[in-house]
Amino acid sequence: MENATFLRSGLEQLELPDETADWVTSNCTLNHAGDKAAVWREIARVLKPGGQFMISDIYAVGGIADEYKNDPAAVAECWAGAVPKPEYLEQIAAAGLVDVEVVEETGPYEKGQATLASFTISGRRPRRIRCCG
Repeated sequence: MENATFLRSGLEQLELPDETADWVTSNCTLNHAGDKAAVWREIARVLKPGGQFMISDIYAVGGIADEYKNDPAAVAECWAGAVPKPEYLEQIAAAGLVDVEVVEETGPYEKGQATLASFTISGRRPRRIRCCG
């Protein structure tokens, strides 16, 4: 396929040049990253100006007790790394991504020792502004 590339890479350091991607997508992976803010900075770095993202993930309603954050069973059940929704959205904004929209969201549910919710969010890297022709 000439118009798509599938890449296996660490989330916090994507093996792509700057401004390479038109589109970034992920399905319930970012909650596993140790440094989620770094992941969002990488997404912003690799997106072309105007490039878009669509991410499905979970977030913690409240928080996750420290004792579970590195627990292998909790990690395997995909909830140990979840962060609260405001923190999640702040990391996206801090990376410089814009037009962030919650496309779909589930109500809270229990999983392991946590209360979680799922959402799908979209947004984009800002376009370059050309000035003063």
